[in-house]
Amino acid sequence: MTEEKALARAKSLAFRYLAVRPRSRSELAGYLAKKETPEEVISETMSALDGYGYIDDRKFAIDYGRYLIQHKGLSRYGLRFELARKGVSGADIDNAAEVLFGEDGEDEESVAIRVSRKKAESMKGIGREKARRRLIDYLRRRGFSFDIISRTLRNLDY
Repeated sequence: MTEEKALARAKSLAFRYLAVRPRSRSELAGYLAKKETPEEVISETMSALDGYGYIDDRKFAIDYGRYLIQHKGLSRYGLRFELARKGVSGADIDNAAEVLFGEDGEDEESVAIRVSRKKAESMKGIGREKARRRLIDYLRRRGFSFDIISRTLRNLDY
């Protein structure tokens, strides 16, 4: 396969992969590598997609982070972990955390209260202590600190 055909194939693969949902630079490069795309073709493809504005890890981190907070109820720590798993750089993760949990965004305690209320609804009929333990474990799995968990449980009277 000529380099021109390989580049066209890589771009086609990349566009189809990006059509499903936005991706981080690392995810896209990994996908192309898994499709046995040569390294120099991956590099050219990434440069071309950068030029088109299709790859922006900073924007991806904020958008995906917003989704994680709203739908998964993650804490700042949980957000950092998930973005790092997607291959986002530390600087972009820090920026996203600041935007999402900063002055304009939600604070961690309000996220914890929101997801706790929802979880508490699903535990109606369970004993108080058992429900409390489950709620603590639920919040810990989402990365909330003990301090935030304690304040949340006091707020919800658990």
